[in-house]
Amino acid sequence: MKIRPPSLPLQLLVFVVLPLLVLLMVVAFGGVALHQAAMRDMLANHNDQVVAGAASGLSEQLVQWREILSELGLSGADPESVQSLVERSSWLGTLFDGGVAIFSADGRLLAASSPGADWPALGQQISSQAPSAFVPLVEPGQNATRIAIQATAGGLRVVGVVSLDALPLSSILTSLHESASTAVYLLGADGVVLYHSDPGRVGEHFAAAVPGPATVERTGREGSDVVATVAQIPVAQWTLVQEERWKETLSPVMRYSQAAPLALVPGLLIAMGAMWFGIRRIVVPLRRLEAQATELAWGDFAAIEQQAGGINEIKHLQATLQHMAKRVQAAQVSMHDYIGAITHAQEEERQRLARELHDQTTQALIALDHRQQMLKPYLTDDPAAAELLAGIRAMIVETIEDLRRMVRALRPVYLETLGLVPALQMLARDLELDESMAIHFEKTGSPRRLAPEHEIALYRIAQEALNNARRHSGASQVWLSVQFGEKQITVSVRDNGKGFSPPRHAAELGEGGAKHFGIMGMHERAALIGAHLQVQSEPGAGTTVTVRTPIVTAPE
Repeated sequence: MKIRPPSLPLQLLVFVVLPLLVLLMVVAFGGVALHQAAMRDMLANHNDQVVAGAASGLSEQLVQWREILSELGLSGADPESVQSLVERSSWLGTLFDGGVAIFSADGRLLAASSPGADWPALGQQISSQAPSAFVPLVEPGQNATRIAIQATAGGLRVVGVVSLDALPLSSILTSLHESASTAVYLLGADGVVLYHSDPGRVGEHFAAAVPGPATVERTGREGSDVVATVAQIPVAQWTLVQEERWKETLSPVMRYSQAAPLALVPGLLIAMGAMWFGIRRIVVPLRRLEAQATELAWGDFAAIEQQAGGINEIKHLQATLQHMAKRVQAAQVSMHDYIGAITHAQEEERQRLARELHDQTTQALIALDHRQQMLKPYLTDDPAAAELLAGIRAMIVETIEDLRRMVRALRPVYLETLGLVPALQMLARDLELDESMAIHFEKTGSPRRLAPEHEIALYRIAQEALNNARRHSGASQVWLSVQFGEKQITVSVRDNGKGFSPPRHAAELGEGGAKHFGIMGMHERAALIGAHLQVQSEPGAGTTVTVRTPIVTAPE
């Protein structure tokens, strides 16, 4: 199947406009993606600095509170003086809102600022910790975690309990999640949540965070993209994590800038609509009109009558072609009438010549033969003269026979008196006198007399086909058949000659170097009676000439 190239406007649309629109969309979306990546990196750098600063502030607060406990001045003090020191130091209750307790080296409680607290249990809980340690006391489901700070002073262990608000750590952590798109949490060394911007998650166990300081991009619990910034608090082996849904953090203008390239989508849709309109209303109707014009060029005038559709210019073009076709049809009708008149005049001239040859020339030759016969008794004594007269008589007889054959060719008497089938039989017998070609005659159906113009047209077509086979094909066998159907008669001439490449249409018969005037005449005669003539041939495969026409009987 041959693929036809599209028209120039369609090529421009497909190979220029659409690629440019796609390129613009790629550049626009790529620019937005690069811009968002730059904004994300800037936000990550900012968060990295802020979280690292917050972690450093937390570490300094813890160290400062631990140093306060380390400098209580308990060296060499007895238990009574230790208790008195704790009770007199009212500032300890302000700094350590959960109280302060002093333990001996063997773990005995020596003094406590809050007698009601379970200090022995707390001392036992943190006794295994390092001399300087920060032990979180978590209350699940709320941001009320307290920190037990352990220090050594004068050989004694001092434990102070302070809340995040009094430390103050809560204000530092709260400043990290002022936006609704930000989540902040503080993890203990064992992964337990000490503080969370969502208090309900305090006490949960999280997987180990990425060692800080570091900033990574990952998917949050809600399925959104978050930038997680991690900072370590090495003094307590805690981890501070800030997760920010960075796309929500950006300003609305920045956040919706990714929709800006969508403004190109209408342009793409318009281009596709224009392409659809061009194909549907221009390209397809033009191709349909082109196919109709091709059929018109081959003589199918009805093809141009079917509307091709499309824009007004195409409709006007089709109307012009229809008008031209009507004029060509009218010219062809006039030409057929003219050719019919010429053919009729030709047949009349042939009949006149045939009558003159038959009535004058043939009769003169017969009279000459009689006179030659009358001379014969007078030359009996001269053998040479008798032999010469015999030769003259033979030449006269042969000339008379040839002349009669010419007369039959010019005016087929059998056609006028007996009809088409006997005339074709006599034609085949006359041509078969040439011993180089055998003619086989076949007849099927019930023969009927046709209108005279139909009989003479079919006879002349068969006569021309037989003459072409005898002169040009080099055939040794020719089959002439006449088939009478119920409503149609078919005459066919087939040979086994060398064949040729016939033109596709009768209009091409006069083109090129080969002038097929005989076939052109057959087509014209067939057109005069409304018959269909078909010439089938291939080089080396012989030729078949077939003419079909409805049966038109002769008037009574």
